[in-house]
Amino acid sequence: MRKTLLLLGVVASTLALSACGTTTKATIDQSVASLGSQSDLQIHLTGTVTGTDAVQALPVLKLVSINLDYANPSGGPLSQAGGTLAEDITVNVGTKTLAEIRSVDGNGYLNVDLTSLSSLPGVNLPASQLAALQLVIGGRWFEIPKSLIDSLAQKDATANKAQAAADVALERQIIDAISKVIDNAPAKALSGGGYSETGSLASIVKAVWPTIASVTKTTLPASAAAVKGTYTLTLTNSGSTATGASITINSPGGEPQITSIGLVAGITHNSETITAPSDATVITPALLKELESSGATGTL
Repeated sequence: MRKTLLLLGVVASTLALSACGTTTKATIDQSVASLGSQSDLQIHLTGTVTGTDAVQALPVLKLVSINLDYANPSGGPLSQAGGTLAEDITVNVGTKTLAEIRSVDGNGYLNVDLTSLSSLPGVNLPASQLAALQLVIGGRWFEIPKSLIDSLAQKDATANKAQAAADVALERQIIDAISKVIDNAPAKALSGGGYSETGSLASIVKAVWPTIASVTKTTLPASAAAVKGTYTLTLTNSGSTATGASITINSPGGEPQITSIGLVAGITHNSETITAPSDATVITPALLKELESSGATGTL
């Protein structure tokens, strides 16, 4: 949930707040706050690509989408859900669900349907192999208990505590640098409600490079400083409630001929209940170890 709101927040909350005055800032702040102000939130993510070389990616992007659903079981605002937040994430291929992940009461749940892969262009797995995998793991729920999740998280945190702290610090510095660039660029109001902003990719590269250089110990290459292209951010509103956001990277052309790539988020607040699936197969530490061993040897 926090990462999702961060993604949308970077798009929404930093749209030229200083350049557009206090009225715009207040409206955008209210839009961002609306994401967690109700008890339910649904985000529908799709990708876009344009250009003569998009012929392979476009059919896949037309089929693939991701739904992110969140609910506060108490009926209060999502921002107050804390550890009780219920989540449901689905990866869709057309009208079929390839994978569904839920989090309820701290327990994780996973269900996959590998048959949907057969409709994806470019997927060349033999039908017999897909059928065998589907028979073993497809079409049923697996549960990862909270106790196992906590133990794995604790183990990872203990082994990589210093690196994890460094990664978080680096991530914050990069986000702060990008936000500052976006904050100082001009935004324009959209006729249907909301705002959009376009800026240069070079400005982003130059802003984040000092942070990258502090890790890589390298200087900014001339090619990076002269990178061409623009970014476009949009936030759509209904009143003071966010209804959508998007990020698009635009290329001036050249080789390869991909002129733009983007991520589009549709936002709704429908009343939904996210519950734990029944009859899920519980993943125990012993079973997890067996699955890891099977994956390493290429057997099931």
